[in-house]
Amino acid sequence: MENFKEQMQNPEERKYNSKIELHFFRHGESEPAVEENDVERELTQEGKEQAIAKSKKDTKLGQALAFGSPRERAQQTAGFIMAGGNEAITGNESLNELRDKLESNLKIGKKMAIEERLDYSEDVSTEYYKRIWKHIRSGDILKFLVSESDKVAKELGDDKTLTYSKSARQIAEIIKKYLTISPRWNELVVDKTKNYSDTLERFMGTHQTVPESFLAKIIEKIKGLEERDKFIEMLGNKGFDYTEGFDLEILNTSSGPVIHIYYKRARDKEEPYIFDQEVNIELIDEIINEGK
Repeated sequence: MENFKEQMQNPEERKYNSKIELHFFRHGESEPAVEENDVERELTQEGKEQAIAKSKKDTKLGQALAFGSPRERAQQTAGFIMAGGNEAITGNESLNELRDKLESNLKIGKKMAIEERLDYSEDVSTEYYKRIWKHIRSGDILKFLVSESDKVAKELGDDKTLTYSKSARQIAEIIKKYLTISPRWNELVVDKTKNYSDTLERFMGTHQTVPESFLAKIIEKIKGLEERDKFIEMLGNKGFDYTEGFDLEILNTSSGPVIHIYYKRARDKEEPYIFDQEVNIELIDEIINEGK
């Protein structure tokens, strides 16, 4: 994860008392499914190394938690990205070994947890689900989700399988949760008897098309459909690469909470694609309502 302070062009203009950093990313390369058991697939060694490469040495583990979908590869990725800079982590750990290392000295609580909204929903019995898999195989699943899925799912009567607006809503609801938490976090930081540093960090391991749907919605609302479609095309119409994602911070300022989203993708022989934007809180509520 990149340092938010390095991303800010004018850090002095964004003075804050405390902040919450949320890192959303796709899982790393994972083992193949065995007998269609998708939930228990863990990372390959390459996937572990991909996650370790995204970690930072200066992450304050005391104020950080890793969340993943119920699928083990997402949890494992979040744990490695959060704690991979810790010398106790070798990069060879299974999910259980990683969890044991991170929680061995805890008297209460956890360092790794499941967040259902980081998952993708599905109803394998429906025609819409078959349509989803057709586009996964053809390599244009994100383009289909963004441009057609809400309408097609409604027409085919599937209210369970992921769509563009449903996926975006799931991420927006997580963000809304931390917007609700942020005033209390600020109180704890300002109270010097509590000895907290100013940043609360959360690492969110999820799956291809889930975080992209949220980011595409934000781009659509702020910059329009044409820019959204450029973003989708830039992702090859299918979504993030392994461990790729975006960062979001909630800054507690004197005038209230400020949301800032940052995403960057390097491109061969071209300028990198960068989305670096403050986002109105009202947009988060819009996205939640649109996905219901």
